[in-house]
Amino acid sequence: MVSNIPALFLGTYQNSPNLAKVVETAFQEHVYGFDTAPSYGTEKILGNIINKNLFKYQVDRSEIWISDKIDSWQMYATKGCIDKYVEKALCLMNLDYFDILYIHWPQPEYFINTWESFIKIKQRGLAKYIGLCNVHRRHIDLINGQTGIKPDYIQIERHPLNTCATEIAYYSKLDIKVQAYSSVGRMDKRLIENSDLINLGKKYNKSIPQIILRWHIDTNIIPVFMSNKPERIRENNNIFDFSLKEFEIEKINSLNIDYKLFVESLSNPGI
Repeated sequence: MVSNIPALFLGTYQNSPNLAKVVETAFQEHVYGFDTAPSYGTEKILGNIINKNLFKYQVDRSEIWISDKIDSWQMYATKGCIDKYVEKALCLMNLDYFDILYIHWPQPEYFINTWESFIKIKQRGLAKYIGLCNVHRRHIDLINGQTGIKPDYIQIERHPLNTCATEIAYYSKLDIKVQAYSSVGRMDKRLIENSDLINLGKKYNKSIPQIILRWHIDTNIIPVFMSNKPERIRENNNIFDFSLKEFEIEKINSLNIDYKLFVESLSNPGI
């Protein structure tokens, strides 16, 4: 039986140097969500570390969630028939299945073909759930209209400077769950120096990243965070002893300026 999705995911982008330490800390803290991609270069090492810690801490595979992705070059190389790359990644990570498999970027040429392959991958049991990264409502409408199968999960850049409120409301109506990457906005100066976040931190005796991560959870979003420091894993997981009030959530929502760290047109020319 598969457990409920973890409230937090540890991201592995640019995170290979200290990955063994932070993943073990995540196991100690019961942070059981892990996110990778071929372009991160962490699949093999992450798989090895996870399997070692499953044994060391006697955690059942069903308790942890691993999300992986299909990158743009893989879509182009196979014209969307990406099965061999999924099978290779599972072998590389010594896994029987992924909990979530994402299309990393919705490259227009092979977007539908790749999604059709994803549907079959899910039917084969190689992925429990399938999803899309870096998309908008129009992408959901496109695949839903052409295949009749909507994603189970969406992973997008979301933080207080880019709240994605309208699109998240749409996904919610479709019962599509949302993960947020760059979830603390890489601690942009405008967040570090924001008086509302500073005051909330003082009120709850929490750091600004902790306040932001709690904001995600209190708005039904699953944050993916990154850190090379084991102590940061412990800190980021220490957010379950308080909840933000509705007016406090609205204050954080009001920081939105539609600011993105990752510009889509660089990775998705033409869409």
